[in-house]
Amino acid sequence: MIGRIAAALIAYLLCIFHFNDAMTTVGHLFGLNGFWALFIPSALIGLSVYRIADPDTWGLWDAVGFLIIGGIVMLAMTGNPEATAYEMVKGVVGFSVAAILGALTLRGGRDYGR
Repeated sequence: MIGRIAAALIAYLLCIFHFNDAMTTVGHLFGLNGFWALFIPSALIGLSVYRIADPDTWGLWDAVGFLIIGGIVMLAMTGNPEATAYEMVKGVVGFSVAAILGALTLRGGRDYGR
């Protein structure tokens, strides 16, 4: 528990002090100004890291955490919300198809349904 809190706090402080220009840029893309443009994306990353830092109970919310971190990083790199949304949808669809094919393989592959 204390490790998760420490990881989230370190990620949050890194976003506030080291990556503050990127976080402010993402905050402006969200339509935020001033303090909130720095606080909201940094808090989202901190909360996502807190959730991901517990590998014993991974699930859907961890996938959402990865998507939040990936989306914020892509927005900071490109500055283009439209291209970021396109890439996020492309990634989610690709991973979904891979999961479906993996599940079919585990169930028996070509022998399933005969």
